[in-house]
Amino acid sequence: MKLVASYLAILPALLLSMTLPSNATEPSPVGAIFQTSPGDWEFVADQSDEFDSGQIDTKKWNIDTEDWGTWSWEPENAFQQDGSLHLQMVQEDHQRGSTKLAYKSGIARQYSTAVYGYFEARVKGCDLFPGASPAFWLHSKGPENRYLARDGETVAYSEIDIIELQQCEFDKETKQYNGVDVIDCNLHAVLIRDGQRQWIRPGTHPETNKNEYHAPFDPREDFHVYGVENNKDFVIWYIDGKEVARKPNLYWHLPMHVTLSLGLRHPFEAYKNGQRVAVLEKTTQEGFPTEMLVDYVRVWRNNDVVAESSTPAKQSKGPVTNAKPAMGNKPKQTATGNGMNRDQFIAMEKAKWEKNGWPWNQAKVEANFAEMDTNNDGIASGIERQQWFTNKKASAK
Repeated sequence: MKLVASYLAILPALLLSMTLPSNATEPSPVGAIFQTSPGDWEFVADQSDEFDSGQIDTKKWNIDTEDWGTWSWEPENAFQQDGSLHLQMVQEDHQRGSTKLAYKSGIARQYSTAVYGYFEARVKGCDLFPGASPAFWLHSKGPENRYLARDGETVAYSEIDIIELQQCEFDKETKQYNGVDVIDCNLHAVLIRDGQRQWIRPGTHPETNKNEYHAPFDPREDFHVYGVENNKDFVIWYIDGKEVARKPNLYWHLPMHVTLSLGLRHPFEAYKNGQRVAVLEKTTQEGFPTEMLVDYVRVWRNNDVVAESSTPAKQSKGPVTNAKPAMGNKPKQTATGNGMNRDQFIAMEKAKWEKNGWPWNQAKVEANFAEMDTNNDGIASGIERQQWFTNKKASAK
């Protein structure tokens, strides 16, 4: 009996030790990222995933997102198996509205967002080429997101393509489609100019947005590690731990979702009038299904960057950053998440007023912002703005 009692006493500790990994230390990026970008780096477990369980963590990943263009995302095309996330593409005729389409594929987008940090994934490309592009990327969502850039531009959308593999893009100089070795590491943004949304793309602004890496390997044959560091000054791309590109960070300061996807490409789709359209006459079942594999996604934040410029907001979903104040002035707040600082709110309202042809009244807009900011933290959070509009609507009745 004493032996049984002793065993029962140590059983909880024994079971706990069996569930813990043998190496309990937090992972580090491949290569010398922390050495080349010194600072107080911290592993962010909530935004990282080893994909070792039997099914996708749907509290972390959205695998049933809205469709876009020729891309039809279906949750059955995203699953975990043998320690990897699998995103597959299948040939399946279907119709969305009046548009006939031929392929469905998988996507996994995190619900949470991040701005600055280092984002890394170990990915194996799909076996089909050309026709499908495995991608690891960051992008913002929501019309409430606004960022006032250093050059005075109002940014309404930020996207960092860490990789787009096997794109088979058409090269206007060589008049040929790119080979399987070409890896695209690009940037996209939407600016608000004269009240209109204007895309800033690799094709229109290659000097600030385009990177094309010619790999010494075939991404279909094995896993490779792809990463990007996004900081206040630069966006820096890494492959297998080595820097392969960097661009000044002009417009990539909005909260973004970590995303993995398998997108349709040439010859099954084409561009017409700036839109992606299905090339149905090229439809085939040969080579399908095809799938990309992701061994892990890992995220780190640099606490030196956060500590230098951020304080938490009581009602904002994301961190709120402060620029250093001038003497005697209140610190200028910069919001992420769905919170907006004064300048962001004014820029958003000015674009809306101009679009509607209303005579601009900045004093009124500033007064509205002051009313919204009920906790006086310099941020009009989504909750505060919604409550303000509700109150205004009620008082107008």
